Amino acid sequence: MLRKWLFFSFALLSLNLANGEPLPQFEDGSGYYSYIDPVKVELPKDGKILIQYFYTYGCDSCLTADDTLKAYAERNAHKVVLQRTPASSLQAGGLTTKLSATFAEYGKPELDALFLFDSVGQKEKNSLVKNNQALIQWLKQQNINVDQFHQLFNSTAVQNRVDEIIKINQLYRPKYSPMAVLNGKYILVKNTLYNDDYTNAVLDFLVRKIKTEQANQ
Repeated sequence: MLRKWLFFSFALLSLNLANGEPLPQFEDGSGYYSYIDPVKVELPKDGKILIQYFYTYGCDSCLTADDTLKAYAERNAHKVVLQRTPASSLQAGGLTTKLSATFAEYGKPELDALFLFDSVGQKEKNSLVKNNQALIQWLKQQNINVDQFHQLFNSTAVQNRVDEIIKINQLYRPKYSPMAVLNGKYILVKNTLYNDDYTNAVLDFLVRKIKTEQANQ
């Protein structure tokens, strides 16, 4: 039933866009959700809206959401700032957190996005998140010194990065992956983030909503 409702909502959205009509007015529980008590986070000083995104490797919908949010943030760089963080509080997030921190400490943070891309849609025997040999082979393909990477993986420097990621997770308490939060208040999860057009429409709505709230404060 939910799938039918989402399809119907998306069909109406596409029709409105095609006809040049105003975007639909989404409601809490329909397109987005809200924290009962907004997360107290430091927001950008320039008034831009913070989009905090949580993801895990090996997650198809996380890859879709990641691409959509990056593109949205790039198009709307004057309005929003995107912060990407592994969902360390989830069962699947432990490896994501440790690997992402190690990529950054190794000096190749760009490998985080590449690993997310390469880790989806694989059979278990070739899974980068379940097969250690597959992971080692992938690292070699990226010209990574495996011994050095392994040492960093277990280093204090990487653990410090992991601790910072955990602090962000403790603030937001993400229960889902993918999950995006705007200004510590409005939440988007898989039932919105599964589709780029739908996600963009909800983001546009929430950005306008937040700007209106800020103007009325």
